[in-house]
Amino acid sequence: MLSRMMTLAAIFVIAVEANAMAQGEARWEYQGVASTGEKVYLNLDSIQADARGGGYFFTYQIGQDRPFSFTPCDGRFQVVKADGVTFEPMLEPQSEATRKMLRRVCTYHLSQ
Repeated sequence: MLSRMMTLAAIFVIAVEANAMAQGEARWEYQGVASTGEKVYLNLDSIQADARGGGYFFTYQIGQDRPFSFTPCDGRFQVVKADGVTFEPMLEPQSEATRKMLRRVCTYHLSQ
């Protein structure tokens, strides 16, 4: 049941982001430089609360990649796998840019 809800939430967020990007409305905010030396940007329009109230789904850009991700707002995050359905294990941020991004994701709706 949990994986089904995560899958449905992932599909919803991907659809919302694709619609915003197609209309040229996506807002990307610079977060800093990752430990890999690549610039990190957060798509503010992709931030969506988890329906279960346990965190947020979001998309960010690191270099040329744009991973769809989830954070439970405990300082960790996970990225969707190539299959577009399941998620990688939780990751700890390796740079201040990634930590900043997670803080921004978790406080974004509070600032709106």
